Amino acid sequence: MSTLRAWIRRLAGTVAASRHEREIADEIASHLQLHVDDNLRAGMTPAEARRQALLKFGGVEAVKEEYRDRARFTLLTRLVQDVRFAARLLRKAPAFSVTAIVTVALAVGVNAAIFTVLNAAAVQSLPLPESSRLATVAFRAEGGPRRGVAGMKSMLSYAEFQVVREQAPVFERVTAFAPFYGATLGGGEPRPVSVTLASCEYFEVLRVRPAQGRTFAPRDCDRGGEPTAVISDGLWRSAFAADPAIVGRTIALNRHSFLVIGVAEPGFTGTQVLAEDVFVPLVFLKQIARESSLLDSPDVSWLYVIGRLRDGVTLGAARVNLDIVAAGLTMRSPAGRIVHLDASRSTLAGLPEIRSIVLGVGGAIVIAVTLVLLIACANVANLLLARAGARRKEIAVRLALGAGRGRLVQQLMTESLLLAVIGGAAGCLAGLWASAAGVRFALAHLPPGISPVIFDPRPDGRVALYAFALTTMTAVAFGLVPALQATRGARLEFRESTTTDRRGARRLQSVLVTVQVAVSMILLLSAGLLARGLYRANTLDPGIAVDAVSVVEYDLRSAGYTAEAAAAFQRRLQERLRALPGVRAVAEAGGAPLSDQHRETRFTLAGSERSVMIEFSQVDAAYFDVIGVPVVRGRVFTPADLASGRALIVTESTARRLWPGRDPLAQSLVLDGADRPVVGVTADAQLSRLGQADSPYVFLPAGPESQAAMRMLVAAAPGALSARALRDAVSGLDPQLAISVTRLSDNLELWRAPSRILSAMAAVLALLALTLACTGVFGTVAYAVSQRVREIGIRVALGAAHQDVLRLIVRQGMRPVLVGIAFGVAGAAAVSSVFVNMLFGLSQHDPLSFVLVPGALFAIALAACYIPARRALRVEPTLTLRSE
Repeated sequence: MSTLRAWIRRLAGTVAASRHEREIADEIASHLQLHVDDNLRAGMTPAEARRQALLKFGGVEAVKEEYRDRARFTLLTRLVQDVRFAARLLRKAPAFSVTAIVTVALAVGVNAAIFTVLNAAAVQSLPLPESSRLATVAFRAEGGPRRGVAGMKSMLSYAEFQVVREQAPVFERVTAFAPFYGATLGGGEPRPVSVTLASCEYFEVLRVRPAQGRTFAPRDCDRGGEPTAVISDGLWRSAFAADPAIVGRTIALNRHSFLVIGVAEPGFTGTQVLAEDVFVPLVFLKQIARESSLLDSPDVSWLYVIGRLRDGVTLGAARVNLDIVAAGLTMRSPAGRIVHLDASRSTLAGLPEIRSIVLGVGGAIVIAVTLVLLIACANVANLLLARAGARRKEIAVRLALGAGRGRLVQQLMTESLLLAVIGGAAGCLAGLWASAAGVRFALAHLPPGISPVIFDPRPDGRVALYAFALTTMTAVAFGLVPALQATRGARLEFRESTTTDRRGARRLQSVLVTVQVAVSMILLLSAGLLARGLYRANTLDPGIAVDAVSVVEYDLRSAGYTAEAAAAFQRRLQERLRALPGVRAVAEAGGAPLSDQHRETRFTLAGSERSVMIEFSQVDAAYFDVIGVPVVRGRVFTPADLASGRALIVTESTARRLWPGRDPLAQSLVLDGADRPVVGVTADAQLSRLGQADSPYVFLPAGPESQAAMRMLVAAAPGALSARALRDAVSGLDPQLAISVTRLSDNLELWRAPSRILSAMAAVLALLALTLACTGVFGTVAYAVSQRVREIGIRVALGAAHQDVLRLIVRQGMRPVLVGIAFGVAGAAAVSSVFVNMLFGLSQHDPLSFVLVPGALFAIALAACYIPARRALRVEPTLTLRSE
């Protein structure tokens, strides 16, 4: 108890330091006065009485210090003193303070913004009630036969979900769901909607309440029961005009009737980054996807599985329980397969495949912004070194008066920490704004046709902890070395023999400049390459006709068309489209060029064991005329080819790759056990990826069995055909089809938009890095010149030409710059392969970028060296020598 009382009194003494100082002074004064009074009564003069009293009492300041040590927390007191002193120094040097604080704020702000976005995407729990207790279950298999995948490999089958639900007591409830099923909402104006198929526990596990009606009940999940659906608040408002009588109303999804039983609470659009419109029980898979085999397939990955942990259960305990469940699944699995189940926090990137992509891309961005932070630290360290040089006499006086080196380092580090805290706080506030603004910018520049993205990064405790750690590490990074350098050998400042120490400081500054320039060069070259890639994407001729071609899409399969009905529909639609005014040609294809609809399969070369994976598309004979790709050898598909499906057409590069030196028209490929002869060879074109015209590509005939998956490509004279006319042509045959009409040129935006966003981000980072690096070079050279004013005056007074002195100073200032440029170019050449897909055929070592960018940085650095040197030479040598 006495110890606690002593601690409390010391804490009170620390907080109320001024009051305790007065108490100490009054008490010491009273003691001294008592001694003085005794001496006066002994017959001493007043002066002698006070002198003898002081001699008897001892050193007053020593007594005060001893009392302070017992009455306060010394470390805390010193820290408060150091902070006050540092604040006074910063106020006295506003230019230095503002420069350092803004530098730190920019670097910390960029890092905080990126971390906020990554945290929201891959680490932060879903924005749901008590989401910290939600855990995503992931599947992983070792060995055994190949497993079917209808989503992602880490998803579970329906049978495996049932096992987890029954045998994992660590979860209160477990739900399974499959998002992103496309469907057509019928009505006066049919529209595409996104459907999530979910188990009955879905809303209960996620703790989502209905705004109207109810959510799923056990009777809704009986096979053979009445199909039911819960719709999102957004769909209720946009498609049904917020009809208050929506509950109990029947809606048509893919021409099947579903009873609306509820409307989800506002703001809930599922657990994915893309908004979901309708939620349907899993048992109605056939009505939505036109097939039900997945429900009865025990070895197909297609379901997300999320469980709500019981109170007090940790993720570690859940993993142990899932290991037991996985052992049981291993026993039921095909021979040779070992099953593993894992549990992780439910986030927007909950599955391992998504998380690895997000963290991979995010890691590359974090590296880039960390480089900016490194430049900022080097910049502020250079400023502190220059400032320490101006304070060397002050530091020497402190050391001479008895201050220890550790105490001075503490004081200097406090100044650095204060700079970092002010800059870090400002940077965090700016970073939170920048993260939201950056996300809005990215979402606003998504290519057309992308589903609405729901992503709102929110700061949390991890962001605050990251910002605190970043600020602390920044203070140490830019403050420790200058503090040690400033206090080393400072006592020698009373003499003139400080050359060695100053030379060491200059070497350190040169190293920091080299680091700044090297890192800036990496960022500048990366931004330059991405800018060149964006320019190429905007000016590149894809080798196909895109300007006057429209893509008409609809989903006959979801609409319930049989193969025969789909073929008849496509024939009638082609006739209607060809009859429209201005239409030049109409073709059908399984996928539009340069879209995100990639289909790839394994072909075997006839007469050999060699097999290759090749991307393909099913097309008709008019396809090549519509997209403007000529058949350079052979012919297009004939009606017999389309009926049999036993033919194919290859591109020139594919033919050279598969049959070098041989006639491709005499060759064939084997697919699904059938020999398919090559009947034609087309010119190379950018069909799959922008900037790549030589990737392997094969065209298969659009046979009768594939008609339900076909879309129409319509070539017309510019401005002669409207989207409305195309929609009317389709709806005239089937009014209940959801129709999408886009321009083929819109597909170019699928490639340009990511490049535009990445280029903008790289440009901002590069501009920031360039500004910081040039500031560092200018500051370093200016400081070095200021320290050599006397030397310059002597050289000029002894007859040295101004140009020679100028050349000497610039050469010495540019030496670390040139070294930094060399290292930066080498580093950029090494890392440029990371974004090679954003260059669209441009070399990752593009000569123009690797010449212009270093040249521009060299010119800017040369100007930063020239200006301080020229300014110093304008000073009259006699005045310089006289002042020294």
